[in-house]
Amino acid sequence: MTRRSFLVLLGVLPLMACLRPQDPRFRPDPHRSLHIAGPAGVLAGDLVLPAGPGPFPAVLLLAGSGPQDRDEHVAGHRPFLVLSDALARAGIASLRYDKRGVGGSAGDFATATISDFARDAGAAFDALAARPEIDPARIAILGHSEGGLTAPLAARGRKVAALVLLAGPAVPMEQVLRHQTRAIAALQGAPADRIAALDEALAASFAALRAAPDLAAARPRLTAALAPLPPEVRRTYAAVLATPWGFDAARPDPLALIGAFDGPVLALYGGSDTQVDATENAAALRDLARTAGMQVDVMAGLNHLFQADPTGDPQNYARIPQTLAPEVPARIVAFLRRAAG
Repeated sequence: MTRRSFLVLLGVLPLMACLRPQDPRFRPDPHRSLHIAGPAGVLAGDLVLPAGPGPFPAVLLLAGSGPQDRDEHVAGHRPFLVLSDALARAGIASLRYDKRGVGGSAGDFATATISDFARDAGAAFDALAARPEIDPARIAILGHSEGGLTAPLAARGRKVAALVLLAGPAVPMEQVLRHQTRAIAALQGAPADRIAALDEALAASFAALRAAPDLAAARPRLTAALAPLPPEVRRTYAAVLATPWGFDAARPDPLALIGAFDGPVLALYGGSDTQVDATENAAALRDLARTAGMQVDVMAGLNHLFQADPTGDPQNYARIPQTLAPEVPARIVAFLRRAAG
């Protein structure tokens, strides 16, 4: 959830393109290329429809962090392409799109915030609801990782049938990034004192972001917070945190946003996820679920991309042939059939 660029800079997320066993042999059909009027310009995406007559239930797919295209292309995998195919086969339409400033979409990714991505998602939802092939009363929003935070933001003020959150944060971004950093550094064999230094720098950085009225005021405080770290690590952290995205990400309360949604929610976590900790986030949502009628499941042995991998090591994402464990689309489809017909 955390920016994909953060992991790339840490050197733990390989980027490569190749054909994967679960990729559809042909693009899912019926298939429509759409150009959606977004707040920062055109958003380019794909609408996939099931066979047969509509109007259909539908899902808006919101990708995770980083410059993601409509397929959520990461480490040689295209999970949203695989998921859109599975949804169409189950009678559910889907819309996925390139994030602003990526692929065919206009705008500047480098200056975009989570709030900006939520506004883009709202525009995409409205465009989907206006399509004659789609039943506007049966549209869900699915968000993976950062998209799991964007989804409840986009749902505000809209008639969204359900939310599906895949490795979505239920705790503030500071907790997510600090846990992620500790877990991945430990996987890499970093000594305890270095892990502690990274954690302390992140804690001080988020305190600086929250205390400042704007990003310009936060930058000197961030520089001071990161000063104890080696130069290359300072640059890595600053590239993520000393940005509009970092300033904005320090503020949302994910649990409050999810709790404000009054429809059905499915929250899935990979039990071995090292990026968004399943134990911490699922526990927060289960406290909420006692009163909100929410379904929260931890899927044992799955990583942040919902591949089977008990280690959860991001270095393995590209090495694993599987894009999505098959029980994940099955769980999503079963929930959507109950929640959105």
